[in-house]
Amino acid sequence: MPFTAHIRESDKAVQTVGEHCSAVAELAEKYLDKNDLGAVGRLTGLLHDAGKLNKEFDDYINGRSGASRGSIDHSFAGAKYLASLGGGDNRKRVAAVSMAHTIVSHHGLHDWLDGDCNDYFKARISKEDNYEEVLENMGEIVGDTDISALFEKAVRQWYAATNIIKPKNSTEFSFYIGMLERLIQSALIDADHTDTAAFCSGEAVSDEKDTASLWADMDSRMDEKLKAFEKKTDPISRQRRSISDRCAAFAENRVGACRLIVPTGGGKTLSSMRFAIKQCRKFGLERIFYIAPFMSILEQNSDVIKEIAGDDNILEHYSDFAADIEDENEYSEYQLRTQHWDEPVITTTMVQFLNTLFSEKSSSVKRMHRLSNAVIIIDEVQSVPLRCTNLFSLAVNFLTKVCGSTVVLCSATQPPFDKNERGLLPDDKFDMTGDYSEDFKVFRRTELKPALEKYGHDFDSAADFCEERFEENGDMLLVVNTKKQALEMYGRLKERLGERAYVIHLSTNMCPAHRKKRIGTLRRFLRRGLPVVCVTTQLIEAGVDISFSCVIRALAGLDNAAQAAGRCNRGGEKGRLCPVYIINFKDEKLGSLNEIKSAEEISDNIITYNKDADLLSVEVQRNYFRQLFAKHSQELDYPANGTTLLDLLSLNKVNWEAHSSADNRFISQAFKTAGELFAVIDSHTEDLLIPYNAKAQKLIDQLDREHTPKETAAYLRQAQRYSVSVYVGTKLSLIEAGALRTNINGLLVLNERFYSSEFGVTVEGAEMECLIF
Repeated sequence: MPFTAHIRESDKAVQTVGEHCSAVAELAEKYLDKNDLGAVGRLTGLLHDAGKLNKEFDDYINGRSGASRGSIDHSFAGAKYLASLGGGDNRKRVAAVSMAHTIVSHHGLHDWLDGDCNDYFKARISKEDNYEEVLENMGEIVGDTDISALFEKAVRQWYAATNIIKPKNSTEFSFYIGMLERLIQSALIDADHTDTAAFCSGEAVSDEKDTASLWADMDSRMDEKLKAFEKKTDPISRQRRSISDRCAAFAENRVGACRLIVPTGGGKTLSSMRFAIKQCRKFGLERIFYIAPFMSILEQNSDVIKEIAGDDNILEHYSDFAADIEDENEYSEYQLRTQHWDEPVITTTMVQFLNTLFSEKSSSVKRMHRLSNAVIIIDEVQSVPLRCTNLFSLAVNFLTKVCGSTVVLCSATQPPFDKNERGLLPDDKFDMTGDYSEDFKVFRRTELKPALEKYGHDFDSAADFCEERFEENGDMLLVVNTKKQALEMYGRLKERLGERAYVIHLSTNMCPAHRKKRIGTLRRFLRRGLPVVCVTTQLIEAGVDISFSCVIRALAGLDNAAQAAGRCNRGGEKGRLCPVYIINFKDEKLGSLNEIKSAEEISDNIITYNKDADLLSVEVQRNYFRQLFAKHSQELDYPANGTTLLDLLSLNKVNWEAHSSADNRFISQAFKTAGELFAVIDSHTEDLLIPYNAKAQKLIDQLDREHTPKETAAYLRQAQRYSVSVYVGTKLSLIEAGALRTNINGLLVLNERFYSSEFGVTVEGAEMECLIF
């Protein structure tokens, strides 16, 4: 009698181990075919649940024993069998062990060597639990497959993939092998979860769309959108068209990593999307990713991208509301879609992108293979955290060389990722727009004016300075480094200017819908020439289409100053060079924001010794990044716990020295430890649902009820626009104040008294103000 893999809750239907493994093998093969790793996908898919081919597991899954969940190890048997196929041939054994790693880890990452002298893989495959019985029943999953031939093909494919990139050293070689293992594991986990969800829901998971016709439609819609700009004949509009046309022409080349260096306000969102669509159309790529560091950019540009792609073809993935689900019978359509990125166009955050490459969570790992055969647009790429620099560069090399993707690095202020010791491997054609010097000449609309005090401004003198600049210019944007600075300056400026101007505060403590409405209000007021003062942190300084007459930026990196300048005289509408001031604050408390402190010091030094230089020029910006990378050269590999994440994800030297008997040093990574240590931002955050308005409250009410997975998926997708990420300390304070509750879906919901129209989430609590502003 066939062995049971899953039992459907609704009607008690049974999926056999043979049926499940066959379906997973087919999906994993399909996912990895684009990487020429189809045989690897089929082999690991066939064997991943071999450990269920025994009476003990069958009794457990059918409720005939008292065994508890997780007490029966069903992951080791398939891995042990696959590793044995390598026999005494060390070359084959290395490939076999690496592939077998993905089977052992298909429910979570592990450290193959750890600090306690444990060889985890060897310990797992040394087990004998029901192994002989599994071997006797292997025919149920193997069927008529010639396993030996499939294994030989998989080994050839594995080695072919490891030889694509020519690494500079053994560390990089081992890192790329680790990325290959994660890619294979991603396809296996996604295939496993997808088939499980399809069976348990009784509905086939929707197949991928016909992207060929979609790219053609999007290309036509893009052309129509661009026609609307042809009537504008001013110099800036003409230069934007030139930039766009050069990007379109560049799409005729099959490229890997490339740069799009465009002045702020140069139309890089549409230009990069135009390139991406044409690249996908010409070379049959499957997916377009648009990645940005700030929600404010995503909120704005997702709307633009939707106009071209259509609502049904885009997935906006900003946060993971629901925690990782441990019960594989409970996968909802929403979790499947956000965890495996199956739409043709994905807009997501830098955090989600980097988590997909390095986090230990299965929900992150399973998305990685979707980054293959795609165009990946990374907007405001200068926002990659310093400590992630080398991990990022090496991962981009893997995505372009092994995964066959095109990665577009977008920014007016580009870090020299290709100049580091562990640098990016660019194609011969690296700069998408070619010679961009004329672009920057045409787009020169501002001048940077340092206004630094020897000991810095206190809040009152900073407010004096801002008030004077407002009186000179009629409107003003102030961008500071911390939320505390923003609150202090907002309070002072509202008190001084509240009767003469609309003084508006923006914060990441506000939900996306709230911020979007406020930015829309700012735009309307500015277009009407009304007196406006906006006080904010850096959430508005990059990528947001808004234009003030004067900008004041708190001292930080020179790239921050350049990005803030992009919010000033954006279309050249003032007919003159408008001022962008840099001020410094006295006794600035940056807490854990060490990168900002370091950036301030380098910027201050460049300003002091380059008094006559154009601080917004590409040359000065490059000099800034060179100094920044040189100063932090020991931090670019992501230091942690006495080693680096790059080491843990490659040679794992810190643990290797204690394991002289390990099979192969190039496949001894500490994936679990590295994934747990990895964080794009320093502090852990959690998402709260915000009762921002009637629509948000109705949505919260719906999420307090039972729904079908498809209905829940729709509600959760909408909920992203009414969420705020808070640090753990803030969450604990809110709990202590009685401001949070947990709904039936496990989501944290904020009491409306703790949300302010001026400040967003507030720990103090107040009467709910009208949120019409």
